[in-house]
Amino acid sequence: MFNLIIMKVLHLSFHTGCINDIKYVLDTLNIENEHMLIDDYGEQKYNMTQKKANQLWNKYKNTFDRYDCIITSDTTPLCRIFLENNWEKKLIVWVCNRFDYTHHPVIDGPFPDTKYYEMIKNATQNKNVYFIGYTAIENYYCRYIKGVDIGNNIITPIGCYNSENISNTIDNKNIIFVPPYHNDTIMMNLSKKINELGFECISKRYNGPSELTSYKAVVHIPYAWSNLALFESFAYNIVYFIPSINFIYELMNNNSNFWFQDRYLIDKIYLSEWYNEINKDAFIFFDSWEHLKYLINTIDYENHKNKLKIFYENHKNTVQNNGIIYYVIILTNKASNSFLSVIKFVLLSYTSILLLLFIIFGDI
Repeated sequence: MFNLIIMKVLHLSFHTGCINDIKYVLDTLNIENEHMLIDDYGEQKYNMTQKKANQLWNKYKNTFDRYDCIITSDTTPLCRIFLENNWEKKLIVWVCNRFDYTHHPVIDGPFPDTKYYEMIKNATQNKNVYFIGYTAIENYYCRYIKGVDIGNNIITPIGCYNSENISNTIDNKNIIFVPPYHNDTIMMNLSKKINELGFECISKRYNGPSELTSYKAVVHIPYAWSNLALFESFAYNIVYFIPSINFIYELMNNNSNFWFQDRYLIDKIYLSEWYNEINKDAFIFFDSWEHLKYLINTIDYENHKNKLKIFYENHKNTVQNNGIIYYVIILTNKASNSFLSVIKFVLLSYTSILLLLFIIFGDI
Protein backbone atom coordinates (compact mmCIF):
# COMPACT_ATOMS: atom_id res chain seq x y z
CA MET A 1 0.00 0.00 0.00
CA PHE A 2 1.20 3.51 -0.77
CA ASN A 3 1.91 5.90 2.10
CA LEU A 4 -0.93 8.36 2.66
CA ILE A 5 0.87 10.02 5.55
CA ILE A 6 4.60 10.06 6.18
CA MET A 7 5.05 10.38 9.92
CA LYS A 8 5.79 8.36 13.04
CA VAL A 9 3.19 7.74 15.74
CA LEU A 10 3.75 6.50 19.30
CA HIS A 11 0.84 4.99 21.22
CA LEU A 12 0.91 4.89 25.05
CA SER A 13 -1.54 2.52 26.70
CA PHE A 14 -1.92 0.03 29.52
CA HIS A 15 -4.41 -2.09 27.55
CA THR A 16 -3.39 -4.71 24.98
CA GLY A 17 -6.78 -4.53 23.25
CA CYS A 18 -6.47 -0.77 22.69
CA ILE A 19 -2.94 -1.29 21.40
CA ASN A 20 -4.14 -3.88 18.88
CA ASP A 21 -6.99 -1.67 17.65
CA ILE A 22 -4.88 1.44 17.12
CA LYS A 23 -2.16 -0.57 15.43
CA TYR A 24 -4.70 -2.10 13.07
CA VAL A 25 -6.00 1.29 11.90
CA LEU A 26 -2.54 2.87 11.58
CA ASP A 27 -1.15 -0.18 9.78
CA THR A 28 -4.09 0.06 7.38
CA LEU A 29 -2.94 3.59 6.61
CA ASN A 30 0.64 2.35 6.33
CA ILE A 31 1.67 4.81 9.04
CA GLU A 32 4.81 3.92 10.95
CA ASN A 33 3.74 3.30 14.53
CA GLU A 34 4.95 1.80 17.78
CA HIS A 35 3.45 1.37 21.22
CA MET A 36 4.95 1.95 24.63
CA LEU A 37 3.93 0.49 27.98
CA ILE A 38 5.03 2.68 30.87
CA ASP A 39 5.12 0.63 34.05
CA ASP A 40 7.43 2.66 36.26
CA TYR A 41 5.08 2.88 39.24
CA GLY A 42 3.30 -0.47 39.44
CA GLU A 43 -0.43 -0.07 40.15
CA GLN A 44 0.12 3.60 41.01
CA LYS A 45 0.90 4.23 37.32
CA TYR A 46 -2.80 5.03 36.79
CA ASN A 47 -2.65 7.95 39.24
CA MET A 48 -0.78 10.41 37.05
CA THR A 49 0.19 13.13 39.50
CA GLN A 50 2.07 16.20 38.32
CA LYS A 51 5.24 14.77 39.88
CA LYS A 52 4.93 11.46 38.01
CA ALA A 53 4.13 13.19 34.73
CA ASN A 54 7.26 15.33 34.95
CA GLN A 55 9.43 12.41 36.02
CA LEU A 56 8.26 10.36 33.05
CA TRP A 57 8.74 13.30 30.70
CA ASN A 58 12.31 13.80 31.87
CA LYS A 59 13.03 10.07 31.57
CA TYR A 60 11.50 9.48 28.13
CA LYS A 61 11.61 12.93 26.50
CA ASN A 62 14.23 11.91 23.94
CA THR A 63 12.08 8.94 22.96
CA PHE A 64 8.91 11.02 22.65
CA ASP A 65 10.67 13.62 20.52
CA ARG A 66 11.36 11.03 17.82
CA TYR A 67 7.64 10.91 16.99
CA ASP A 68 5.35 13.30 15.14
CA CYS A 69 2.22 12.33 17.02
CA ILE A 70 1.39 10.74 20.38
CA ILE A 71 -1.78 8.71 21.00
CA THR A 72 -2.85 7.82 24.55
CA SER A 73 -5.61 5.39 25.44
CA ASP A 74 -6.56 3.33 28.49
CA THR A 75 -6.07 5.30 30.68
CA THR A 76 -6.54 8.99 29.87
CA PRO A 77 -4.24 10.44 32.58
CA LEU A 78 -1.27 9.28 30.46
CA CYS A 79 -1.86 12.42 28.40
CA ARG A 80 -0.76 14.51 31.41
CA ILE A 81 2.86 13.64 30.62
CA PHE A 82 2.53 15.78 27.50
CA LEU A 83 0.09 18.44 28.66
CA GLU A 84 2.31 19.27 31.65
CA ASN A 85 5.27 19.80 29.36
CA ASN A 86 3.75 21.87 26.57
CA TRP A 87 3.89 19.17 23.88
CA GLU A 88 3.49 21.06 20.60
CA LYS A 89 3.10 18.17 18.21
CA LYS A 90 -0.17 16.31 17.74
CA LEU A 91 -1.71 14.56 20.73
CA ILE A 92 -4.71 12.25 20.29
CA VAL A 93 -6.45 11.16 23.50
CA TRP A 94 -8.73 8.10 23.20
CA VAL A 95 -10.75 8.53 26.38
CA CYS A 96 -11.36 5.17 28.11
CA ASN A 97 -12.65 4.32 31.61
CA ARG A 98 -13.57 7.91 32.53
CA PHE A 99 -10.93 10.57 31.94
CA ASP A 100 -10.18 10.90 35.66
CA TYR A 101 -9.85 7.17 36.41
CA THR A 102 -8.15 6.62 39.76
CA HIS A 103 -6.62 3.50 41.25
CA HIS A 104 -7.32 3.36 44.97
CA PRO A 105 -5.69 3.83 47.33
CA VAL A 106 -3.77 6.84 46.00
CA ILE A 107 -0.43 6.49 47.77
CA ASP A 108 1.46 9.49 46.42
CA GLY A 109 -1.47 11.76 45.57
CA PRO A 110 -3.58 13.68 45.50
CA PHE A 111 -5.07 12.49 42.21
CA PRO A 112 -7.09 13.58 40.38
CA ASP A 113 -6.16 17.07 41.48
CA THR A 114 -7.60 20.44 40.59
CA LYS A 115 -4.80 21.22 38.17
CA TYR A 116 -5.43 17.98 36.27
CA TYR A 117 -9.07 18.94 35.63
CA GLU A 118 -8.07 22.44 34.58
CA MET A 119 -5.39 21.04 32.28
CA ILE A 120 -7.80 18.71 30.48
CA LYS A 121 -10.39 21.47 30.16
CA ASN A 122 -7.84 23.85 28.69
CA ALA A 123 -6.50 21.15 26.37
CA THR A 124 -9.90 20.85 24.68
CA GLN A 125 -9.15 24.28 23.19
CA ASN A 126 -5.64 23.39 21.99
CA LYS A 127 -5.39 23.01 18.22
CA ASN A 128 -2.89 20.16 18.49
CA VAL A 129 -4.92 18.09 21.00
CA TYR A 130 -7.83 15.85 19.95
CA PHE A 131 -10.17 13.96 22.27
CA ILE A 132 -12.11 10.88 21.11
CA GLY A 133 -14.58 8.99 23.30
CA TYR A 134 -14.20 5.22 23.52
CA THR A 135 -17.92 4.90 24.20
CA ALA A 136 -20.77 7.41 24.56
CA ILE A 137 -20.66 7.56 28.35
CA GLU A 138 -17.14 9.04 28.19
CA ASN A 139 -18.34 12.16 26.38
CA TYR A 140 -21.45 12.39 28.59
CA TYR A 141 -19.45 12.03 31.81
CA CYS A 142 -16.92 14.66 30.76
CA ARG A 143 -19.54 17.22 29.77
CA TYR A 144 -22.38 16.74 32.22
CA ILE A 145 -20.68 15.35 35.32
CA LYS A 146 -17.30 17.10 35.25
CA GLY A 147 -18.01 20.15 33.10
CA VAL A 148 -15.29 19.33 30.57
CA ASP A 149 -16.59 19.32 26.99
CA ILE A 150 -14.46 16.98 24.87
CA GLY A 151 -16.88 17.17 21.94
CA ASN A 152 -18.96 14.42 20.37
CA ASN A 153 -16.39 12.32 18.54
CA ILE A 154 -16.61 8.63 19.44
CA ILE A 155 -14.68 5.70 18.01
CA THR A 156 -15.57 2.37 19.59
CA PRO A 157 -13.14 -0.56 19.46
CA ILE A 158 -13.01 -2.82 16.43
CA GLY A 159 -12.05 -5.85 18.50
CA CYS A 160 -8.79 -6.85 16.82
CA TYR A 161 -7.94 -9.85 18.97
CA ASN A 162 -4.63 -11.50 18.20
CA SER A 163 -5.49 -15.19 18.06
CA GLU A 164 -2.13 -16.29 16.67
CA ASN A 165 -0.99 -19.64 18.04
CA ILE A 166 -4.33 -20.21 19.77
CA SER A 167 -6.23 -23.25 18.60
CA ASN A 168 -9.52 -24.52 19.89
CA THR A 169 -10.14 -28.23 19.52
CA ILE A 170 -12.51 -28.68 22.50
CA ASP A 171 -16.21 -29.16 21.80
CA ASN A 172 -18.43 -27.73 24.55
CA LYS A 173 -21.44 -27.10 22.32
CA ASN A 174 -23.90 -28.22 24.98
CA ILE A 175 -22.34 -26.13 27.77
CA ILE A 176 -23.27 -22.55 28.72
CA PHE A 177 -20.33 -20.33 29.64
CA VAL A 178 -20.51 -17.75 32.45
CA PRO A 179 -17.68 -15.19 32.69
CA PRO A 180 -15.87 -14.88 36.05
CA TYR A 181 -16.99 -11.31 36.76
CA HIS A 182 -18.55 -9.71 39.83
CA ASN A 183 -22.24 -9.83 38.95
CA ASP A 184 -21.90 -13.38 37.59
CA THR A 185 -20.07 -14.82 40.59
CA ILE A 186 -20.26 -12.50 43.64
CA MET A 187 -23.60 -10.72 43.29
CA MET A 188 -25.07 -14.11 42.54
CA ASN A 189 -24.01 -17.61 41.56
CA LEU A 190 -25.14 -17.39 37.95
CA SER A 191 -23.73 -20.82 37.12
CA LYS A 192 -25.88 -22.39 39.84
CA LYS A 193 -28.94 -20.56 38.55
CA ILE A 194 -28.33 -21.87 35.03
CA ASN A 195 -27.86 -25.39 36.42
CA GLU A 196 -31.21 -25.02 38.19
CA LEU A 197 -32.77 -24.11 34.85
CA GLY A 198 -31.58 -27.47 33.54
CA PHE A 199 -28.43 -26.59 31.61
CA GLU A 200 -24.82 -27.65 31.98
CA CYS A 201 -22.67 -24.64 32.77
CA ILE A 202 -19.07 -23.65 33.47
CA SER A 203 -17.55 -20.45 34.86
CA LYS A 204 -13.81 -19.77 34.78
CA ARG A 205 -11.14 -17.52 33.37
CA TYR A 206 -10.78 -18.01 29.64
CA ASN A 207 -8.05 -17.61 27.08
CA GLY A 208 -9.60 -15.06 24.75
CA PRO A 209 -12.72 -15.15 22.55
CA SER A 210 -11.52 -18.07 20.46
CA GLU A 211 -12.02 -20.32 23.48
CA LEU A 212 -15.62 -19.12 23.83
CA THR A 213 -16.45 -20.44 20.36
CA SER A 214 -16.41 -23.95 21.79
CA TYR A 215 -19.43 -23.22 24.02
CA LYS A 216 -23.12 -23.11 23.22
CA ALA A 217 -23.44 -19.50 24.35
CA VAL A 218 -22.42 -16.97 27.01
CA VAL A 219 -24.79 -15.76 29.73
CA HIS A 220 -23.59 -12.57 31.39
CA ILE A 221 -24.83 -9.79 33.67
CA PRO A 222 -23.06 -6.60 32.47
CA TYR A 223 -21.08 -4.53 34.94
CA ALA A 224 -19.40 -1.93 32.69
CA TRP A 225 -20.33 0.61 30.03
CA SER A 226 -18.07 -1.10 27.55
CA ASN A 227 -15.67 -4.02 27.49
CA LEU A 228 -13.09 -4.44 24.77
CA ALA A 229 -13.53 -8.19 25.21
CA LEU A 230 -17.12 -7.72 24.04
CA PHE A 231 -15.97 -6.40 20.66
CA GLU A 232 -13.45 -9.23 20.40
CA SER A 233 -16.36 -11.63 21.01
CA PHE A 234 -18.35 -9.92 18.25
CA ALA A 235 -15.51 -10.78 15.90
CA TYR A 236 -15.89 -14.45 16.81
CA ASN A 237 -19.73 -14.42 16.53
CA ILE A 238 -20.22 -15.43 20.17
CA VAL A 239 -23.88 -15.76 21.21
CA TYR A 240 -24.60 -13.59 24.27
CA PHE A 241 -27.66 -13.80 26.51
CA ILE A 242 -27.95 -10.74 28.77
CA PRO A 243 -30.75 -9.33 30.96
CA SER A 244 -33.07 -6.80 29.37
CA ILE A 245 -32.88 -3.26 30.76
CA ASN A 246 -35.98 -3.88 32.89
CA PHE A 247 -34.58 -7.13 34.27
CA ILE A 248 -31.13 -5.73 35.03
CA TYR A 249 -32.84 -2.93 37.00
CA GLU A 250 -34.79 -5.61 38.86
CA LEU A 251 -31.58 -7.50 39.64
CA MET A 252 -29.97 -4.27 40.82
CA ASN A 253 -32.85 -3.39 43.11
CA ASN A 254 -33.04 -6.87 44.63
CA ASN A 255 -29.32 -7.50 45.17
CA SER A 256 -27.18 -5.31 47.41
CA ASN A 257 -24.04 -6.76 45.81
CA PHE A 258 -25.00 -5.69 42.29
CA TRP A 259 -22.15 -3.66 40.80
CA PHE A 260 -21.97 -1.37 37.79
CA GLN A 261 -19.37 1.23 36.88
CA ASP A 262 -20.48 4.68 38.02
CA ARG A 263 -23.71 3.23 39.37
CA TYR A 264 -25.12 6.69 40.01
CA LEU A 265 -25.38 6.97 36.21
CA ILE A 266 -27.25 3.68 35.83
CA ASP A 267 -30.30 5.49 34.43
CA LYS A 268 -28.09 6.22 31.40
CA ILE A 269 -27.47 2.51 30.79
CA TYR A 270 -28.87 2.95 27.29
CA LEU A 271 -25.57 4.69 26.48
CA SER A 272 -23.63 1.50 27.22
CA GLU A 273 -22.44 -0.82 24.46
CA TRP A 274 -24.68 -3.53 25.93
CA TYR A 275 -27.90 -1.58 25.62
CA ASN A 276 -27.51 1.07 22.94
CA GLU A 277 -29.52 1.07 19.72
CA ILE A 278 -26.52 0.30 17.53
CA ASN A 279 -25.71 -3.05 19.14
CA LYS A 280 -29.19 -4.22 20.13
CA ASP A 281 -29.39 -6.94 17.46
CA ALA A 282 -26.11 -8.49 18.63
CA PHE A 283 -27.61 -9.72 21.92
CA ILE A 284 -30.43 -11.97 23.03
CA PHE A 285 -32.23 -10.24 25.92
CA PHE A 286 -34.11 -12.14 28.62
CA ASP A 287 -36.79 -10.64 30.86
CA SER A 288 -36.72 -13.31 33.58
CA TRP A 289 -34.99 -16.59 34.44
CA GLU A 290 -37.84 -18.57 32.91
CA HIS A 291 -37.56 -16.45 29.79
CA LEU A 292 -33.83 -17.25 29.66
CA LYS A 293 -34.63 -20.96 29.88
CA TYR A 294 -37.11 -20.65 27.03
CA LEU A 295 -34.66 -18.73 24.86
CA ILE A 296 -31.75 -21.12 25.42
CA ASN A 297 -34.01 -23.99 24.35
CA THR A 298 -35.62 -22.36 21.34
CA ILE A 299 -33.40 -19.86 19.53
CA ASP A 300 -31.84 -20.76 16.19
CA TYR A 301 -28.16 -20.54 17.09
CA GLU A 302 -26.80 -20.82 13.57
CA ASN A 303 -29.17 -18.14 12.34
CA HIS A 304 -28.12 -15.81 15.15
CA LYS A 305 -24.42 -16.46 14.46
CA ASN A 306 -24.98 -15.58 10.82
CA LYS A 307 -26.62 -12.32 11.94
CA LEU A 308 -23.65 -11.68 14.20
CA LYS A 309 -21.26 -12.22 11.31
CA ILE A 310 -23.06 -9.58 9.25
CA PHE A 311 -23.36 -7.28 12.28
CA TYR A 312 -19.63 -7.49 13.01
CA GLU A 313 -18.58 -6.88 9.41
CA ASN A 314 -20.74 -3.75 9.36
CA HIS A 315 -19.37 -2.68 12.75
CA LYS A 316 -15.78 -3.29 11.69
CA ASN A 317 -16.16 -1.40 8.43
CA THR A 318 -17.91 1.53 10.11
CA VAL A 319 -15.38 1.89 12.92
CA GLN A 320 -12.43 1.28 10.63
CA ASN A 321 -13.63 3.80 8.09
CA ASN A 322 -14.49 6.44 10.70
CA GLY A 323 -11.13 5.83 12.35
CA ILE A 324 -9.24 6.08 9.08
CA ILE A 325 -11.00 9.31 8.14
CA TYR A 326 -10.48 10.76 11.60
CA TYR A 327 -6.79 9.94 11.82
CA VAL A 328 -6.07 11.14 8.31
CA ILE A 329 -7.82 14.44 8.99
CA ILE A 330 -5.98 14.91 12.27
CA LEU A 331 -2.59 13.80 11.04
CA THR A 332 -2.73 15.91 7.89
CA ASN A 333 -4.47 18.83 9.63
CA LYS A 334 -6.24 19.64 6.37
CA ALA A 335 -9.87 19.65 7.37
CA SER A 336 -12.00 21.66 9.74
CA ASN A 337 -13.94 20.25 12.67
CA SER A 338 -17.20 20.92 10.81
CA PHE A 339 -15.96 18.82 7.91
CA LEU A 340 -15.01 16.07 10.34
CA SER A 341 -18.47 16.14 11.94
CA VAL A 342 -20.11 15.60 8.57
CA ILE A 343 -17.75 13.08 7.07
CA LYS A 344 -17.49 10.82 10.14
CA PHE A 345 -21.04 9.60 9.47
CA VAL A 346 -20.43 8.71 5.84
CA LEU A 347 -20.17 4.94 5.52
CA LEU A 348 -18.04 3.80 2.62
CA SER A 349 -16.27 0.64 1.58
CA TYR A 350 -12.58 0.36 2.41
CA THR A 351 -11.54 0.81 -1.22
CA SER A 352 -13.77 3.85 -1.62
CA ILE A 353 -12.34 5.37 1.56
CA LEU A 354 -8.80 5.16 0.26
CA LEU A 355 -9.86 6.52 -3.11
CA LEU A 356 -11.69 9.41 -1.44
CA LEU A 357 -8.69 10.21 0.73
CA PHE A 358 -6.37 10.09 -2.25
CA ILE A 359 -8.60 12.53 -4.12
CA ILE A 360 -9.06 14.89 -1.17
CA PHE A 361 -5.48 14.71 0.14
CA GLY A 362 -3.69 13.96 -3.11
CA ASP A 363 -0.77 16.23 -2.28
CA ILE A 364 0.24 14.45 0.92
